[in-house]
Amino acid sequence: MISRSGQLFCCLLMGFALMPELVAQQESFVLKLSHHAPPLHHQHSVTFANWAAELEARSGGRLKVEIYPAQQLGRLSQQYNLVRRGDVDIAWIMHGLPSGRFPLLELTHLPLLFESGEQASQVLMELVPEYLAAEHKGVKILYLFGHAPGVMHTSERPVYRPEDMRGLRIRHPSSVIGDTLRAWGASPAGISPGEIAENLNKGVIDGVVIPYDGVLSFRLAPYVAYSTELLSYVNSFGVLMNQASFDALPADLQLLIDATTGMAAAREVGARWDAMEEPGRAYMRNNGVTIIELTDEQRRVFADASKFLFEERIAAAEAQGLPARAFMERVRELAVKYRPGSRSIE
Repeated sequence: MISRSGQLFCCLLMGFALMPELVAQQESFVLKLSHHAPPLHHQHSVTFANWAAELEARSGGRLKVEIYPAQQLGRLSQQYNLVRRGDVDIAWIMHGLPSGRFPLLELTHLPLLFESGEQASQVLMELVPEYLAAEHKGVKILYLFGHAPGVMHTSERPVYRPEDMRGLRIRHPSSVIGDTLRAWGASPAGISPGEIAENLNKGVIDGVVIPYDGVLSFRLAPYVAYSTELLSYVNSFGVLMNQASFDALPADLQLLIDATTGMAAAREVGARWDAMEEPGRAYMRNNGVTIIELTDEQRRVFADASKFLFEERIAAAEAQGLPARAFMERVRELAVKYRPGSRSIE
């Protein structure tokens, strides 16, 4: 039987053993989140702002997120290195800039694969365990997502068919999408999103492929005369966390991060991008931009003109030892699984 002094000693020992955990549960943590978009972009003002508020509320104020928009901490092309090195704790990256860093994932930028951001986001998340985690070494994937399909916006010439794009200098977000534009007769130009308006205004470029939410967020209507609803591509993004920053959090806060990210978050974010298309379309129409709605047959002409890119890109990736063909087969299977409607090209 343990004496009273012995019981007191045991309690003290237990208290010392639990002290690190109790201290961790009382300590507060601040995470830096970096991204490229302006503050009025919904990914900043809604998605990230709501997530930060949720983390703070559910952690009792112990976990806060400071959000740095508009490339304050680094250019768009630098975001992956910022989070991988630990210069920031969390970053929103765009996979196509710079090109070649995510060779399998960039195959999902090939034309007319997806019909919505929500569909693309779910496909990307399903691909993480088998294929895409390996392309994000050194960081923790919170979620991957795709935006709504890209629309062709031109400053002077309406686009109804590939021939209409001959000689046009069109801004694109990745080399794969640049190859698509080239297949359709355009001259691709790689320009950061924040520089699109200036380059349109100066006549350096003749147009841009970007979803309607992009023209709304970057206020591009004054520089555009036509918007052709080609649904040409879906670009991919990642919200990534430095692994050491995650590991430094107490277990309960790690669980909170995991509970508020993953597939559910990706699906919600993709759906939000889709929902922003109508306000973006209205913004363009209200500013005098002509909206061109293509028929399925017109879209099929664009698809036929760029079909060769699939085999070309797959062969190039296979030559690097990557399982590109199996990857693309899985992409197509999942695209059917998460297909939102009937707007597709056979």
